[in-house]
Amino acid sequence: MWRLAAVCLWSFLLTSVTLAQDLARLPVTLLADDVAYDSQARVLVARGNVEVLYQGNRLRATEIIYNAQSQTVRATGPIQLDGDDGTRILADLADLSSDLTKGLIEGARLLIDNSFQLASARLQRSGDGRFNTLTRTVASSCRVCDASPTPIWAIRADRIIQDNLEGQIYFEDARFDLLGVPVFYLPNLRIADPSKGRATGFLVPEFSSSDIYGEGVKLPYYLTLGDHADATLTTFATTDGGVLFDAQYRQALAGGSFQLDGTLAYDSPIGKRKIRGYLDAQFEYALPRDYDADFRLYVASDDSFLRQYGYSNEDRLTSFARISRYRTDELTEFRLAGFQSLRDNDGNSQSPFVLPEIVHRRVFDVDPALGRFAMDLNYLTLVRDDGDRNVARVSLGGDWRRDWTLESGFQLASFASVLAQAYQIENDPVFTDNSVSRVVPLLGVEARFPLMRRSSKTLHIIEPAVQIIYSDNGEDTTVPNEDSLLPELDETNLLALNRFPGEDVLEDGLRANIGVTYSRISDDGWSMDLTLGQVLRADPNPQFAEGSGLAGSRSDLVGALHLDLPPHVDFLTRVLINDDFDFRRAEANLGLSFDRGTTDFGLIYLAEDNSNPLLGPVPEAYEFSFGTTFDLNDNWQFEGEWRYDLSERKNISAEGRLSYGNECISLDLSLSRSFTTSNDVPPSTDIGLTVRLAGIGGAGQQQRPADRCGAL
Repeated sequence: MWRLAAVCLWSFLLTSVTLAQDLARLPVTLLADDVAYDSQARVLVARGNVEVLYQGNRLRATEIIYNAQSQTVRATGPIQLDGDDGTRILADLADLSSDLTKGLIEGARLLIDNSFQLASARLQRSGDGRFNTLTRTVASSCRVCDASPTPIWAIRADRIIQDNLEGQIYFEDARFDLLGVPVFYLPNLRIADPSKGRATGFLVPEFSSSDIYGEGVKLPYYLTLGDHADATLTTFATTDGGVLFDAQYRQALAGGSFQLDGTLAYDSPIGKRKIRGYLDAQFEYALPRDYDADFRLYVASDDSFLRQYGYSNEDRLTSFARISRYRTDELTEFRLAGFQSLRDNDGNSQSPFVLPEIVHRRVFDVDPALGRFAMDLNYLTLVRDDGDRNVARVSLGGDWRRDWTLESGFQLASFASVLAQAYQIENDPVFTDNSVSRVVPLLGVEARFPLMRRSSKTLHIIEPAVQIIYSDNGEDTTVPNEDSLLPELDETNLLALNRFPGEDVLEDGLRANIGVTYSRISDDGWSMDLTLGQVLRADPNPQFAEGSGLAGSRSDLVGALHLDLPPHVDFLTRVLINDDFDFRRAEANLGLSFDRGTTDFGLIYLAEDNSNPLLGPVPEAYEFSFGTTFDLNDNWQFEGEWRYDLSERKNISAEGRLSYGNECISLDLSLSRSFTTSNDVPPSTDIGLTVRLAGIGGAGQQQRPADRCGAL
């Protein structure tokens, strides 16, 4: 009853007396256990669980004295003042204006983003709540307790100003302490307010060391550019590799986004050019009628820049501009593309420009009894520099498929397709006739007979499948091969109509694809999938090199096994075995999961192959890999990777990362070693160190629990 009376009285008094000169001001709400009012002195006293709410500000105190004549509020503690910007102030005594936005607070602690704390002898609020000025202040996001009264890190300053409008915190005459020991002096320091999602300011620096560029430090500066754009400018200074300037720009659009990344290195002593760098610009936008537009320009000054400075290990950069639409029954795409090869001895004059490629496919479900029809249209133009081969290709195709399921469960299908192509070829002495055309028909049938058996706790499924296919490319027709260079055989394309990746080379002749899959699914969660298969041909096909596993009248035997034993074991292996029961290709991966981490073992084997005219002699490859992520405890984590060449008996690469984190600090120490040489990039050892302080330099509250004072 008293609390309700206090609410009404406080609202009446402040609305009629205090706020009479400002009718636009919102009313105030007061809750308290006991309220007394002196009408002559115009003083209201509220005691016991006092709570005041005014324009998004909330004040909690033990006692509040409001003076209507001086328009002031005196609060005694413990006091908690929550601002509408998310800032929380804890104190013992406060003298404030009636709107709670100005005044002095004694023995204040300012809590920002529920983690960054500023303890001050005195806090002054001004500028209608915009500024909080603290004197003789200690700032930290680390917890302190009786067992660990000294924070891991702290900033001590004579004065700190928090600008809630600009989202900045300014330190004057500050010093940085580590475990209570002064480390360095900071006459002036500005950081972004951690309670703001985006604020201009310096971010956390990164330190690194490399055999290539020496010691390095990255100092990023973040800029907010309105509500929908931002940028990061980074100076990357190295001892042996010069100075690099990184720039990132991000722009959110109403229907998409734009991002620009680039680096410029001037007079880099480890390169052959005076100016080096790279540019990666990406754009995407949603167009009307379900169309999407995307664009990427990705180029580097030379083959080795990205790897030398640790930006990327890519060996081919692709730039493109594309407009596409994907629907349930339709695909349309228009694309321009260019490529930059960063591989050893791979000249860019051989890499074509796609100017343009147009793809359209439409599926027609006219009547289930008649099957499914589809039409394809493809146009492609490839242009090269330096007088190398240029090709234009137009393709028009159609395909049909009809499926039947008999009462016994036997599944049948028949399918057919026809592809008509015309080529225009320039600057290739192999083709005396610049115009080439062909028509490729294909016919086929498919049969499947899935069998299922259910035991008490296990489901068994066996599905044999056979495809018989005939296609004819025409014996006297040869076309340039631009997109079908490296066919492969595995369990994923065992039942494919064409194992070449493109349209320039289409699998020819009469053949049968034969496969069987077996699945075992247990009620307790574990499962096994096994696939075996082979391709049989009426006549040997000269389209395939011996090492592909598809040559001759009979392909190599394909096998794959996937074993899933949740929650700890996942095993996958694939093999390609020739007629002599030798492995032509094999790979295996074992993944182990534990409560505190995961471990992966990998093994891959590729037999020696001297039959591929495109790649030339390929030596045997036999590689082992190991990777792990392990939480040593709630605060420490280790990650590691190792690759080893079993054929040459030498290391390929190794990497380790040790990280620590608690509620206020995170450290990442990485060590990596590359044992191989590529282009101008020799074997090197790289060391990286990143330290993030929660609340400073864009580092938000850490997700790891407190270490020295127990869990949060």
